Amino acid sequence: MLERFAEYFTNRSSVRDISAEDLNRFIVDLMKNQHMAANTVIHNVIIIAQFFKRQGRPNITRELHLPGRITTLPCEYREEELSRFFAACKMGESVLFSTFLMTGLREQEVVHLIWTDINFELRVVRVTAKPALAFYPKRWEEREVPIPAQLAELLRNHPKRTDSQFVFPSRTGNREQHMLDRCKAVAARADLDSARVDLKTFRSTYATRMLRAGFDVRTVQHWMGHKSLETTMRYLVPATDVHKRLDELHVPGLAMQGVDPKGKQPR
Repeated sequence: MLERFAEYFTNRSSVRDISAEDLNRFIVDLMKNQHMAANTVIHNVIIIAQFFKRQGRPNITRELHLPGRITTLPCEYREEELSRFFAACKMGESVLFSTFLMTGLREQEVVHLIWTDINFELRVVRVTAKPALAFYPKRWEEREVPIPAQLAELLRNHPKRTDSQFVFPSRTGNREQHMLDRCKAVAARADLDSARVDLKTFRSTYATRMLRAGFDVRTVQHWMGHKSLETTMRYLVPATDVHKRLDELHVPGLAMQGVDPKGKQPR
């Protein structure tokens, strides 16, 4: 980013020659000519602000006209996509990706999941620190996530390897670091767009499902391991699989181009 900044102001001998208005023109250039999204521009301006602060000009960016930050809708898998994905799973893969979908765990949390993290009696999965593996939960906060009976049964029947403590070990019994590759492979077999199939979307799908199921935001915040309630509230979004229910709603007496109100073609 600073390289692009230096190239734009190549004719200036010092940063002290650059005014707030100059920076505003630079921001316009980033958006208009460099085709940068608003959030990317804001991120880059933060870097520039830190640079100016080190040069003894800490407040210049307060005068800038920044674009509004765009909050994108969280990605989630539709029911039809999930059905196709799990139908294409091989033995063991369905348990692995069901764990992602039904717990909302992050990738490295699943990678480091060991059998002692699962309490089948209480039906919870624990995210715990593992100093010997140099793994620590985000922000050093351990947590418990309750799991549904379906996942508990899948995990109970999932084979344990005597040479590994991991629930989902690699072929050598160590940590499996290729879960994303396995996810993409299943997507390809299911004839899904592998470019939009990833592990993070299982996590966001979990969050939206839990909130739509009626669990309160603070509870889901704890299950997700979010620092702020605002982060969790991003997943309070409208459902996407709505057309079947919408199609059940009809305008009385309305007929459109030979189609009766129930959507059937007349004989």
